[in-house]
Amino acid sequence: MIEIGNVVTLENGKEFLLLEEVNVGGRRFVYSVRVLPDDTPTNEYIIFEAINIEGEEYLKDVNDKNLYDEVRLAFQNLIGNKMQNGEYDNMIQGGE
Repeated sequence: MIEIGNVVTLENGKEFLLLEEVNVGGRRFVYSVRVLPDDTPTNEYIIFEAINIEGEEYLKDVNDKNLYDEVRLAFQNLIGNKMQNGEYDNMIQGGE
């Protein structure tokens, strides 16, 4: 289940701690930080869209720059200057 405070593991094996969530346009987004196996946070921050497919929840990259900018602004309004990664071009896509 995708809940704030949980650590999730992506298909590529990278783990992310879910920090905050916002709803934009009826869609749910989560702000996350990649963590090491010992749960130490890294400097890799990513915004994912949380999607539900047939009752299962998944995290999806936000690939649309305009949508990303709108979601980033929503997170900045929520958490202010605590947001670490601001620009879409600097965002790490899906923990590649």
